[in-house]
Amino acid sequence: MTLYSTNGTGERILKILKSTKEYGGPQSVDDVCKSLSMTNRNARSILSRMYKKEKIERIGKGIYRVKGDTREYNPDMSHYEE
Repeated sequence: MTLYSTNGTGERILKILKSTKEYGGPQSVDDVCKSLSMTNRNARSILSRMYKKEKIERIGKGIYRVKGDTREYNPDMSHYEE
């Protein structure tokens, strides 16, 4: 998956959340930071805006997924491509 294309950061986050790969699906703020090499502050800000615009849903404290996705967050799974 190419995360660093011409897409904006919000679009890259959506791509991760929608991904069916083993690291895709619901993500924590820390997962997003690692995947996109961004600061916690920036990730929280972008995720908050996306949540307010109803592009994503919050399923726990600091855990997000695409609306309609039924996958649960698994904290024991690697959520970023190494």
